[in-house]
Amino acid sequence: MVTPQILSFLGPKSRSGVIAAGVLGAVLLLLAAWIVHVWSHPSPIRIAFANSLTGPSAPAGTESLIAMQLAIDEANAKGGVNGRPIELVLFDDASDPAVARANAQAIADSPCVAVLGHYLSSASLAAAPAYKDARIPALTGGAAADDLTSGNEYYFRALSPISAQARSVAEHLRAVMNEPKVRLVHTPDSYGKSFARGFAAAYPAEQLRVFGLDAAPGRIGPMDEALDAAAQEPGPGIIVIGAAADYIADIVKALRRRGIKGTIITTQGAARESYLKNFVDEPEEKTRPGFFSENLYAASSLIFDSAGVAAQVFAADYNAKAGTSPSWVGGGAYDAARLMIDALKRAAVQNRSDSKVVDRDRVRVALAAIDSPKSAVVGLTGRLYFSANRDIPRPIRLGFFHYGRFVTAPLQLVRIDQPYGIDLAAERDKGHVISFGNRHYWIQHVVYTGIDIVRLNRIDVKQGTFNVDFYLWMRFAGSDDGQAQVQFPALLDSGAFDPARPLQIGQEDGLNYRLYRINGDFKARYELHNYPFDTQQLLVHFRNTQQRQELVTYVTDRFGLRLADERSSLVEDGAYSGLELWRFQRLGYFVDSLSSGSTLGKAALFDSGLKTEFAGFDTVIVLRRSSAVFILKNLLPLFLLALVVFATLFFPETLFRERVTIPVTAILTSAVLLLAVDNQLGDVGYTVAIEKIFYVFFALCLMTMLSGFSHERLRHAGRKRLCAVVDRTAQVVYVGTALAATALFWWRYAQ
Repeated sequence: MVTPQILSFLGPKSRSGVIAAGVLGAVLLLLAAWIVHVWSHPSPIRIAFANSLTGPSAPAGTESLIAMQLAIDEANAKGGVNGRPIELVLFDDASDPAVARANAQAIADSPCVAVLGHYLSSASLAAAPAYKDARIPALTGGAAADDLTSGNEYYFRALSPISAQARSVAEHLRAVMNEPKVRLVHTPDSYGKSFARGFAAAYPAEQLRVFGLDAAPGRIGPMDEALDAAAQEPGPGIIVIGAAADYIADIVKALRRRGIKGTIITTQGAARESYLKNFVDEPEEKTRPGFFSENLYAASSLIFDSAGVAAQVFAADYNAKAGTSPSWVGGGAYDAARLMIDALKRAAVQNRSDSKVVDRDRVRVALAAIDSPKSAVVGLTGRLYFSANRDIPRPIRLGFFHYGRFVTAPLQLVRIDQPYGIDLAAERDKGHVISFGNRHYWIQHVVYTGIDIVRLNRIDVKQGTFNVDFYLWMRFAGSDDGQAQVQFPALLDSGAFDPARPLQIGQEDGLNYRLYRINGDFKARYELHNYPFDTQQLLVHFRNTQQRQELVTYVTDRFGLRLADERSSLVEDGAYSGLELWRFQRLGYFVDSLSSGSTLGKAALFDSGLKTEFAGFDTVIVLRRSSAVFILKNLLPLFLLALVVFATLFFPETLFRERVTIPVTAILTSAVLLLAVDNQLGDVGYTVAIEKIFYVFFALCLMTMLSGFSHERLRHAGRKRLCAVVDRTAQVVYVGTALAATALFWWRYAQ
């Protein structure tokens, strides 16, 4: 350190040199600190998010942003891309192709190495030329127009093109719907024409009438003539609408007002519950709710009520972040982000200002390399990989609106990606498989399932069981009972449930109906780390091991259960009133599956990576222990012992023996209490919360004994003042420890 005395000793020039050296040293230290900071916090890899954050499609754009951010947060939490975090740079296209075109040029000039977007096909098509000129790869999870990826090696799509979706709708109508006559109305844009072309290629021409519309969003006039012709077409039939999201509502309104009450099938632009907001202010809807949405179906790449475990986890995460449930829009955006993150990892981008062009091309090459099951990325609906046209062709699912909810239709087609290892002819004879040319599909039965708890009779933590009485019902299409052949793996009494002996059998809304009453003991796995401040999840689970998941899937019957949201109920009733030590929290329902990676010895499957999955269904009863009641019944003696031990710190010197023997007796007594508490739990191989309370008490007893010994030795040494200090210190430590432990437990377990 340069002191004033040293500076006064030195001459003026020397002093100035020392000051300059000090300043230079400080600058060097700051520079070194900055280098360390930059080195430890590398610059992020930036991706452009180009979507509708304002304008008519803003809800879809916001949903896409939340879903993509979830995927990016997951990746960043695991270290990002080679230690570099990923960052989204937002560009709002306002649902306007002109704005999207201008934004595309701004994105091209930015440091972003790739683009995620757009939602609308019109915006994507407007921006595509600029992306191609800038050699920046773009990946959409929502735009489906065929022309977007055709001939443009820089645009990728995380879903099927609209022509493939139309073909899937046509094949669905041919396979599972009895009405063969179809009236197809479509818009004159690229989206509508692609849909009409794909549908007509897969549907018999003699059963199809096509009506081309001259339409613009919000302007019905030019559509009058074509819609009049479609509405006046004689005989029954299904109307299929081939149009993007911004046209569908106007077309549906016009058809319903022309007296069309039958089935209308739309593209996936309308396949979300929030789309019904387009109808709420119409006078017909106010007079009769459901006027427009009754018998309204929509194709969708993802419907969450029948989706697998990965989609259920994503839906829960999305709901926790956004407070609402996602639709296929969020699912497609999440899959797109996962694909892009995987491509960034494979591309080994350098992320420097002079490597932007090279980095962008590396990302494009990495995306194009995801082109087979072996290089696929795991998505919400299975393995994701691009076709030669840079999209992911897969069959859509068909859903319908019912009481304002969008639910999966009773029968679905599930594509067989790798037919080797399957006896297609035998499966066709059984009615399990249908083929169109070289495309083969499983016919999947969707079972609307409900479990209604009548009474939760007993919880036995020591034995690891609980006893419950409940109703189980299923509604499903088909002529056999294969969908009802389920087993409860945790049910201890195998005779308590026989799928061949339902309580009731019949037809409900054209579907087979089965009702069962089940009462028995179920095996449970109790989580007791927080005992007695614990929350337990009691699982009632069944699965169908007779038919693979491609043939049957179980969905929550939200209408039969009268659920307030997607899959849970917060309504408490008398079913749980007999459990004095427990408080009911909620009842949850989840789609589940049992997966097996075994090839069963089939040589054709050795290199396939295929898994056999069986559908299941979970009902989770969430209960929280009434801690106050438990503590009052079980820990009151311990509290009294703590007071007695504390009182010994105030005993006079004549009661030295009692100052030692009382804490020893308290330890032995509390050990018996602890043993009694542990006997209620059975074999637990870890420390539970209540044991920590006893350990604190044991420590206080030992401290009290030590203070008694110290007091006695100091008294014999004639150091009475120090004796008083030891006593006061022990009293303060005792009270402080007790209060600190109480506060800590309150902070940790009160909520």
